[in-house]
Amino acid sequence: MLAMQPPPGALPVALLLLVGAGCAAAGRQAVDSPALGRLVDVSAPDLGGQEVRVADRRGDVRIVDFWATWCEPCREQFPVLERLARAHREEGLSVFAVALDEDRARVAAYLETTPLPFTVLWDQGGGRHAGRLGLGRLPTTLVVDRAGWVRFVHQGHQDGDAERLDREVRQLLTEPR
Repeated sequence: MLAMQPPPGALPVALLLLVGAGCAAAGRQAVDSPALGRLVDVSAPDLGGQEVRVADRRGDVRIVDFWATWCEPCREQFPVLERLARAHREEGLSVFAVALDEDRARVAAYLETTPLPFTVLWDQGGGRHAGRLGLGRLPTTLVVDRAGWVRFVHQGHQDGDAERLDREVRQLLTEPR
């Protein structure tokens, strides 16, 4: 598999994280992640600089997707996340996309041409979360229950994955608050 490389100037953390594995173009994999079975502990500033804590959405089912602008499979997954966000927002689904790019302006420029209907956060080069959560490939997607526990972790994306994510979200939405 040919791994996509980040643009010149990316932080060493991002390089170490992704050079060997790259974007997960070969498809989604359920993984045994350090995040699995733990309370969600993800926070980062939005593009306006306001700190956002995913845990503050307690009571909602949450999807936390780690991505980068240069990662094609990450960008291909956005329509899936958009459909889920729109379909299940009223039932209590919140979606967060955490950009791991080094350059905030690059993320902002991407969002100008491709606006997303959910919260976008910026973890510069993955410095806050890459190592701690074991983000070995992008995209990495955490599916979090209403109480804040990470119940599913996936790495990668391929076209048939929408049904799996939808099943997981529906399962968690039916559980008591």
